[in-house]
Amino acid sequence: MNRDRSSLAGKSILVTRAIDQAQATAAKIRERGGEALFLPCLEIECLAENIQKSLPILEDSGVDVLFTSRNAVACVASVLGADFAEVVGTHRVAAIGSKTARSLNSYGIEPEPLPQQASQEGLIEAYQQRELPERLLFFRAEEGSGLLQQALSSQGCEVITLFAYRMNCPESDTSDTVEKLKNGAIDGVLLGSPKTVENYIQRIGCIETADTPAIAVISPQVAIAAEDAGLSVQAVAKAASFDAMLDALADYFNKSGA
Repeated sequence: MNRDRSSLAGKSILVTRAIDQAQATAAKIRERGGEALFLPCLEIECLAENIQKSLPILEDSGVDVLFTSRNAVACVASVLGADFAEVVGTHRVAAIGSKTARSLNSYGIEPEPLPQQASQEGLIEAYQQRELPERLLFFRAEEGSGLLQQALSSQGCEVITLFAYRMNCPESDTSDTVEKLKNGAIDGVLLGSPKTVENYIQRIGCIETADTPAIAVISPQVAIAAEDAGLSVQAVAKAASFDAMLDALADYFNKSGA
């Protein structure tokens, strides 16, 4: 009898997302019959002083605004408070990814353009199909690619980058997770970014122990980061989403008989 290729029945999966995002992924694991375990490897720190610097820039009605993650939306909204929707919503606001767009929607802001491909490359293409902004205020994480800024700057757009948040490595106790890994009680681990890979290995403290479960990653770029760090990647998502990562992990278990 063929097993459901989306099933994670009987599998214990380690979720490494930030605490405020982990529960949604855990619910998806449970829907597939698996058990979700938690080891937060990212902790969001909003950079309030940087965000405050955006206020004089937002007084220019000709500036476009860009968010590339819901973390950036949440941090900017938390700093600007009740003024967020009024101050930001008067501009043309672009977003990368449906979750970022939905986060903006919750404040009454409808992003445009919203690229079909949820990536910086997709946004560049979307802008090229429309009128490029003369000035763009880009709220982003402290770490990340400079591809978008370089590409738009080369086409005459002034890109003002403001770091809205950074991702830190949590310092909570990991002994229970390490023990489970050593005992083979964790079947798979989900890694959603190069920073998560780095912090996961740091939190476990031993590359051999960290490499014990099946390693599932959200993109080929994260796979490269994981393998460069010494992990063996078994599952790579076909799209940049946690649903797709769980599909890839379930498919690996199904094919390997693990």
